[in-house]
Amino acid sequence: MNKLRATLRQLGIKCGDIILAASLLALSAATGIMIALFQPQPEYVSVTVDGSEICRLPLSEDCTYRISDGNIIEISKGTVRMTYADCPDKICVKTGSIHRTGQSIVCAPHRIVVTITGGGRCSGYDTMTN
Repeated sequence: MNKLRATLRQLGIKCGDIILAASLLALSAATGIMIALFQPQPEYVSVTVDGSEICRLPLSEDCTYRISDGNIIEISKGTVRMTYADCPDKICVKTGSIHRTGQSIVCAPHRIVVTITGGGRCSGYDTMTN
């Protein structure tokens, strides 16, 4: 114990520094837990093309959906992924499966955005100020 104190003293670390670091770590862990608990449950997959929503599919029902002629999405076991795209880079296919509210898959050449949205009481505003 004395060796630890001597080492900490040699490094210039004081007792208050350790308490501050432990407090910040506990606060960040508590914040992460609160965010996870109060995040809306994913319920729908919203598909937009050129900024207009073309369909809203339930995330709970497994299906395959063709978007225009070039892209196919697959909903399976509460996740969604782009299984086929005829664009040159295929970044949307390489994105893989998404499953949390707010996550998106974007196909820039076709201007397609696939987003998981939560249900519930969303008013459309993040913050209101005077």
